Amino acid sequence: MYAVKGVPVSGAPFLFRQLLPGILLYCCAAQAAVAGNCAAEHTSERVRVIHVYDGDTVKLGDGRRLRFIGINTPETGHHGQATQPYANEAKARLQELLDTHNRTLLLQAGKEHRDRYERLLAHAFLENGDNVAVRLLQKGLATTLVVPPNTWGHTCYQQHENVARSARRGIWGLDTYKPQQSQSLPPNTRGFRIIHGKVQEVRKSPHNVWVNLEGTLVIRISKKDIVNFESGFVESLAGHHIETRGWVKPVKNGLQMNVRHPAALATIARPGNTH
Repeated sequence: MYAVKGVPVSGAPFLFRQLLPGILLYCCAAQAAVAGNCAAEHTSERVRVIHVYDGDTVKLGDGRRLRFIGINTPETGHHGQATQPYANEAKARLQELLDTHNRTLLLQAGKEHRDRYERLLAHAFLENGDNVAVRLLQKGLATTLVVPPNTWGHTCYQQHENVARSARRGIWGLDTYKPQQSQSLPPNTRGFRIIHGKVQEVRKSPHNVWVNLEGTLVIRISKKDIVNFESGFVESLAGHHIETRGWVKPVKNGLQMNVRHPAALATIARPGNTH
């Protein structure tokens, strides 16, 4: 027998008993919606933003630079480099969110507090609880990015990216962000790419695991990061078609992509599958 606040349902009025399933369904749906918005587990700091560098990096009132965990937005041009498509839109969207929420953020710190550039690393939330990363992912202005040990929320973030990607919002309408076949990559390919290809070989060296795809692209997984993968997973990829994502760069014998977390590797049912 079910009870609400100690009152048995059988003793409740008939109308209440009729409405109870709907009430319970509403409550469950509301909880799912909160979970789907990648709500904070806790926040440790309240900060004020005084400058927006781009869609994922800001300057705080005390002078610290903050880099959002979980996403990467297109780069604005600096040091002679061109501004990437949708970089200005991502920056403007972040600026808009901040301007309408008192330029204030609530932070959930990562396990690793700073990156190699000494930027503060944290998940950022608006005063109303909205996750900034989610708001940018929903508009197609960011990709997910998982950098261990800061892996909190990556599955939730990926769900929002998948929706924007399926709808071809923002960056997902660009050819650069569409999956490319590994055997067709030009030798000068550089930058973020989503790659489809068949794994030709998985081999080990003293410090790395190498996943060779058709063509000249090789995926490098450092031995220190192999602990992030289930035992035997990387070896099991041999002969399978996979989707991998990350930054491609030319090297001496072809192209290389460094992967640190299984979120960047997935088997696909057939070549050309784009979810």
